[in-house]
Amino acid sequence: MERILFSPLGDSDPVRNCYDGACLHIVRHYQPTQVVLFYTAEMERKERRDHRYTRALKRLAPQCEVREIFSGIENPQQFDAFQGVLPEAVGALADAHPAAQILLNLSSGTPQMKTVMALLSVDFPNCVGVQVDTPVRGSNRSAFAAQDDEDVKALLENNFDEEPDAVNRCHEPALRVFRYYAERSRILSLAETYEYPAALRLARGCPELPRSARQLLEHAAARSALQAEKAKKALSRYDGKELFPVEGAAGELLEYFLLMQMDERCGRLSNMMVRVIPFLYSYLLAYERKNLKSQLRSLCERKKQGYRLTRASLAAADAGFLAYLDQKFWPEYREGDLSFLLLYYHGEYLKGKPAVRDAALHAQVMAEVEQVACARELRNSAAHEMVNVTRASFVEAVGMEPAALLNHFWQMLLLLCGPRIRNLRGIYDDLNRNLARELR
Repeated sequence: MERILFSPLGDSDPVRNCYDGACLHIVRHYQPTQVVLFYTAEMERKERRDHRYTRALKRLAPQCEVREIFSGIENPQQFDAFQGVLPEAVGALADAHPAAQILLNLSSGTPQMKTVMALLSVDFPNCVGVQVDTPVRGSNRSAFAAQDDEDVKALLENNFDEEPDAVNRCHEPALRVFRYYAERSRILSLAETYEYPAALRLARGCPELPRSARQLLEHAAARSALQAEKAKKALSRYDGKELFPVEGAAGELLEYFLLMQMDERCGRLSNMMVRVIPFLYSYLLAYERKNLKSQLRSLCERKKQGYRLTRASLAAADAGFLAYLDQKFWPEYREGDLSFLLLYYHGEYLKGKPAVRDAALHAQVMAEVEQVACARELRNSAAHEMVNVTRASFVEAVGMEPAALLNHFWQMLLLLCGPRIRNLRGIYDDLNRNLARELR
């Protein structure tokens, strides 16, 4: 792998007290193909006076390409002086050489520059921070820096790091732990608002995250997009429990309900309202299969785009229901696609009739559906107009809080699916708790 060194410069470069400065020492032991030197105004003046930095590099590694960045910074002890130019320079280098390992010198320059370099070393996946210990493995304050008028040639020729048994003082501090904790906090914040795709993108860019956490995020991202098979492939069981304990139409309704619940909690009421009619339509279809001997879909004509209930087919199959619909539509019922409204009228029509298997269940279901039928008009506005649905407009149109509407939907699901789903309403909250546990 190609290695490129990006190095600020300081008073210890190129040589201090007969030992390599940090920049020279990294070049000696990592042998990069290219070095990018970042000069402050003071270091630039020294370089232009006697070329001490480039001379040292050419003497040690004559084949190494040297590039120079003259920043003109006069006050490198202030973060504001280089907060734009230094990160931009490192970012441009990392982006221009994605397949190379970018070495960042963490030991040259002012303390402020070293801090920023350490932070940058964890911001880019192809960057590695390199720290160089002093020869005494401690503070370097007792060793005088090279003076401006000192003989550079003598400094380079009297260098103990040229000896065959000289010690390699480079090491790569485990700075990515800082990135881990920063990314962990961001990932958990995104998960709390159910922004799982964004959280997953962050997780994929942070190799320090446990694989188990990424699996949970892959599962949650696919699940919240209603991609059940993909979610199961990512993770089907956790801590000994099935993550999809309900299958079939009941499971699909449950997943759709959970999306509406997430929309309500995050204030996305327009999204929630757009989902209302598809949920009610699918619910009534599933309910008819469960409790009605005569399903409305069987009375429809199959079309390319779905099912259509025509006057002719109704007259032949159930004249009584056609007469009932004529009372609901003006001047009479003609034909229409199978819809929530037609399913609702069908359920109303069948009250007390033998076609209902469980009359008590039917009465309960229709009572709950009657409670939420008023949400239809607001849903139509949200679906067909540029309407911002607020809690106030929601309550005014529907007559209840969004959470109350969801409670009715949940009761409808319990009537359809039974107690097996009772503990599943908080499944995304469980996923978030499990994610936090994996990221401890």
